[in-house]
Amino acid sequence: MRQIGKLALVAARGFRYNGYSTAAARGWRSTIGLELHVQLLSKQKLFSAASAKWDDAPNTNVCMVDASIPGSLPRLNPHCVRLAARAILGLEGQVQQISSFDRKHYFYLDQPLGYQITQQQQPIGRGGFIDLCQAEGPDRSKRVRIHQLQLEQDTAKSIHDVYPGYFLVDLNRAGVALIEIVTKPDLDSAEEAVQFVRKMQVLLRHIGVSNCNMEDGSMRCDVNVSVYRDGNNRLSGTRCELKNLNSLKVIRNAIDAEVARQIELLAAGKAVEQETRGFDARSGRTFLVRSKEAAPDYRYMPDPDIPEVHISGDWIKIVQKTLPELPEVTRERLLNQYSLTKEDIEIMINEPGCVSFFEHSAAGRDPKRVAAWVTSEIFGQLSYRAQRLADSPLTAAQFGQLLDSLGNDEITSSQAKQLLIEFMDGESRTAAELIKAHGWKVLSDESQIRKAAKDVLDMHPKEVSGYLKGQTRRLNFLIGKTMQVTKGQARPQDVSRIVKELLESKGAD
Repeated sequence: MRQIGKLALVAARGFRYNGYSTAAARGWRSTIGLELHVQLLSKQKLFSAASAKWDDAPNTNVCMVDASIPGSLPRLNPHCVRLAARAILGLEGQVQQISSFDRKHYFYLDQPLGYQITQQQQPIGRGGFIDLCQAEGPDRSKRVRIHQLQLEQDTAKSIHDVYPGYFLVDLNRAGVALIEIVTKPDLDSAEEAVQFVRKMQVLLRHIGVSNCNMEDGSMRCDVNVSVYRDGNNRLSGTRCELKNLNSLKVIRNAIDAEVARQIELLAAGKAVEQETRGFDARSGRTFLVRSKEAAPDYRYMPDPDIPEVHISGDWIKIVQKTLPELPEVTRERLLNQYSLTKEDIEIMINEPGCVSFFEHSAAGRDPKRVAAWVTSEIFGQLSYRAQRLADSPLTAAQFGQLLDSLGNDEITSSQAKQLLIEFMDGESRTAAELIKAHGWKVLSDESQIRKAAKDVLDMHPKEVSGYLKGQTRRLNFLIGKTMQVTKGQARPQDVSRIVKELLESKGAD
């Protein structure tokens, strides 16, 4: 190994794979189980005091334990234990009062220790479930059971294709706290797997365990897939594992591709070998990574440096009481209490802190109007800024002032949108103070609006002629120009009505 800058260069080997074609799936069924690796919202790593910000400058958040310096010893972060307990309780499983850590031995150059610290034998959580419903995608309702939930450390980050024949190793991620959630093999299709992962993301975000962003690696998915003849035992097939699937689309496509590959082999009278495979999104095919290790290959052993974790029943009750209302209960309550659409409810539940923000803003106001503003205008701004609601300076009190000013005809909708932008930029003045500073007001004198609209129509005879010939898209142009002339102080609905009236009168002439 040699050093280039702060990144280690390590010789890397690639893997080749053989192509295959899609096979007809009639008479075959698939059995699917998931392993989700989820980074916890902890400021420090699982066994060291180093920062868990793995996306800082390479190899800056590393201590002796993370780099496996001889003589350094791990020390368990109690906050990670609490987050793991929240997760298993949120899944309605059981926190184990005695859990322990094991060493899972394998050699890979992004694993400095030569083993991973995990919880194979005595995990912190067992049991639990997620229910999939017909309305959420699968063709029937079903319960997907959780086998176990365990704490473990993440590996370092490998960066390929920077220097030919080498890859870079960034140790910032080494030792970051993960929970691994292992399901029973209860899933039957790629669509069910996607819906399960989506519901898991909503739950873990909602209870403050993880941000679950697959695009930045905060949640990664391994999938175990086997196929069997219709009518046979669903566990009779040979299982293959698909590693490191990093988006819902990739999960769906990888499962479908692997099911097709296995069916084609079996239909040709060939055997499916137990192995670990990757997925190439460009070709839409899975490829061989390595033959699948059985449990003895990892040489699991209790970690002698980390004592057992003993948790009292009283501590579990305390953690249980800190959990917020779970998403399923929240969905039902928002639907019944506020008569919101299911689409708006899903958008808000999926954004941490949004339901509380909505309910504070909706107090004494029309909840449907509040929800419409939240899911369209606020989320539009959040998307534009690549920001989460929890990180925005906008408060429910400011948003309420905006809605009241709009409802009382103190400002127009366009002025309200500008007010929202200023609040989300960090403006601390009240809505009333900003309205006064801008000199905003609502132009309600229809004679002034009509004069402005008439002037616009006189200035743009080509657009007027086009509209009268059936080119209806010209209408928006004329309305927009009239709004500019009135400096946004006229209500859009008033401008639209008056412009249409003037155009109709020209058509009659």
